Amino acid sequence: MKKTIGVTLLSLCAGLALAVSAARPAAKAGTLDAVVGPGFSITLMQNGVRVTNLDPGDYTINVDDKSTEHNFHLFGPGSVDQTTQVDAIATTTWHVTFVNGSYTYVCDAHVASMIGHFTVGAAGGGGTTPTPPPLKAGATLKAVRRALTATGTASKSASISVTLFKGTKKLAAKSATGSRKVALKYTAKTAGKYVARVVVKAGGSTVRASSSVTVR
Repeated sequence: MKKTIGVTLLSLCAGLALAVSAARPAAKAGTLDAVVGPGFSITLMQNGVRVTNLDPGDYTINVDDKSTEHNFHLFGPGSVDQTTQVDAIATTTWHVTFVNGSYTYVCDAHVASMIGHFTVGAAGGGGTTPTPPPLKAGATLKAVRRALTATGTASKSASISVTLFKGTKKLAAKSATGSRKVALKYTAKTAGKYVARVVVKAGGSTVRASSSVTVR
């Protein structure tokens, strides 16, 4: 009888221990340091050593962007896509979850010379090293009576210019560097067709978009 009770208590304790263990959140895999600038350098380090391979898991990344000419853009599997702005000096903290595969960090303004790669998992997931996502541009032109708003967007930090035309006549323009969105407001003096033209530049790539609206 005593032996049966002892075995039962032991089983209950073991089951409780497993339940508590399963309820605990996964431990953080580590802390990384991401630095870009002030010169043409970009690094991702862990404990003072450049990152080449990591275990899968949750990571805290301390980011130090030291230049208004560069940014730190990290992307890869598991929907990881974190970036700072090109035209700003900033420090920030990211919390990311890395899965098996290959990851890239890059300065969007200098892709050819400021880029790094690392793998996650024992064999890096067997994937190929990803290339930076393609640059995309967007344009919208809206009119509320004769109040026009022309908006240019970019898929990542870039130089964006928005120019408003009526026919071949240039009416107004606005631009920004290291941004993902620029909005230009204008009051139309006459009726007719207006066109917003957007030019986006980053990493040696240039893309364009346009939008039009007719003002009555």
